[in-house]
Amino acid sequence: MNNVLHKMDVVNKISEKLIDEKIVIGGNKSFYKRKYHLKYTQKIIANVLDAFWDVIADVIEDGDSIKLYNYIKIEPKYFKSIKLNSKTFNGIRENIVPAARYKMKFIMGERLKEACRRLSEKKCGDVIPDDAEQKECGEE
Repeated sequence: MNNVLHKMDVVNKISEKLIDEKIVIGGNKSFYKRKYHLKYTQKIIANVLDAFWDVIADVIEDGDSIKLYNYIKIEPKYFKSIKLNSKTFNGIRENIVPAARYKMKFIMGERLKEACRRLSEKKCGDVIPDDAEQKECGEE
């Protein structure tokens, strides 16, 4: 747990998952005499991932949202300017957070929620600790 996967790690995991899958090209009598079976290479997977995130960035830049059923919903959310009153900082009475800014809003789908539930069951079990300090699950 607590591993950080970078792009190349994700590409390697996807290529391991698709090791037995093949891309079928051809089979039409007028164009190809026989079918060609190609493997999913790491370069193909990396190109697909790059194209996927480029499309998501373009859609978000246009102000649209993306919903991949059972996985994730991504949408830009507009935040208004707000005034923060602070009595703890000396000399600063008001702090205004500027308007006209968008931030990403991610909503998990059912498949990712189920993965989190399985992780909780695996790490924590269904038992709630009776200790008074109640340390977090996963911490040793």
